Amino acid sequence: MNVEQARVVAIEPSGVWVEAVQRSSCGSCQARSGCGQKALSDLGRPMKLWVACEGHALHPGDDVMLQLPAGGLATSALVMYVLPLLCMLVAAILTGGLGELASVLAAVLGLALGFLASRQLARRFAHNWTPSIVAQEHLLR
Repeated sequence: MNVEQARVVAIEPSGVWVEAVQRSSCGSCQARSGCGQKALSDLGRPMKLWVACEGHALHPGDDVMLQLPAGGLATSALVMYVLPLLCMLVAAILTGGLGELASVLAAVLGLALGFLASRQLARRFAHNWTPSIVAQEHLLR
């Protein structure tokens, strides 16, 4: 399970908005200068995320630990990025003998269908990929 520290920035009745700059992996590998994660971290722009939590006793400024279900990050990345590209390639290959224009149009249609399919899968399995608050920082000390 992936765990990341975040700070509560806003409270809503059914959840909270948290803000985190992903720094957990930075500095731990040899690819510091060519790493996209490091570049995003150096920008200093925090990532805002809404987390559902019923009956919370959180306040703006509280530090919390977020947990992403095991395999959730990899699975969601596969569905959101690989599925549309795979649909595009299959459509282009299947229509390759019909001419270049037909192949290009089929590839665009396949990409669009892949995005629609990934959107439906994301809605259906969102509970498997959604982070949850596992602890408040002051409880961990």
